[in-house]
Amino acid sequence: ALRPATPPPKAEAAALDAAGTFLQPNTRLADGTLAFVHVTPADMPWRVAIRPPPTPPRYGSRAAARDAAVEAMRMWEAAIQPHVPWFRLEFVEDDPSAAVQIQWKRRITGPYAGFGGQRPRMQGGALRVGGEMGISTTPDNFMHLTVDEVRLLVAHEFGHVLGLGHCLECDSAMNYERVLVTQTDVRTFVELLKQPNPSAIE
Repeated sequence: ALRPATPPPKAEAAALDAAGTFLQPNTRLADGTLAFVHVTPADMPWRVAIRPPPTPPRYGSRAAARDAAVEAMRMWEAAIQPHVPWFRLEFVEDDPSAAVQIQWKRRITGPYAGFGGQRPRMQGGALRVGGEMGISTTPDNFMHLTVDEVRLLVAHEFGHVLGLGHCLECDSAMNYERVLVTQTDVRTFVELLKQPNPSAIE
C-alpha cells in the first residue's frame, strides 16, 4: 500500500529562474536534507485509478467530471511526451494497486477544492513514485464546480502529484489563476527529471 511521503519542505512559492523554470526541492529526507523525487521509466506506465465523482458537477454529469479530470492529466502527458517519450499514463476506474489514487470527496476541509501530492515508497529495494489526489465537485456548502473548473483544478493538483510546487507569478498550471498546462510547466518537470532521486525514503 502507498504510505504518506515525508512532508515537503515549507517554502514560499517559487519564481522563475534563469532557465525559465520554477523548480524547488519537493521532499525532506529523514536527516533534514532537502531532495527531489520524481518518476522514472520503471514507474511507467503510471497507472491512475479514478472513478466518477459521487456528486455531478454543476451543469454536467458524473461521467463528464471524470472525463474532464482524465483530460486534464492527458494534457500533461501530451505536453511532456515530446520531451520525455517514456512518460505514459494509464487510466482505470478502480485498482487499489494503481500508483496514483484519485478520490472524490463530498467536502474538502480547508479553503481549497482539492489537494494533490506524491507518494514515494520503497519496493524491492528500489524507489517507486506514486501519488494521490483528493477532489470535490462540491467542496463546501457555497461552491459547486463546473466541468471546466474540475478540469482546471485537476490540471493544478496533478502538477503536485508530478512533484511540482507553486509558481504564483508564472504562466503555469501551478499558478492559482487556473490556467492549463504550459511550456513553463513542462520545462520545470523536465528539469526535475534531471535531478537525482534519493536512494531511499524514510
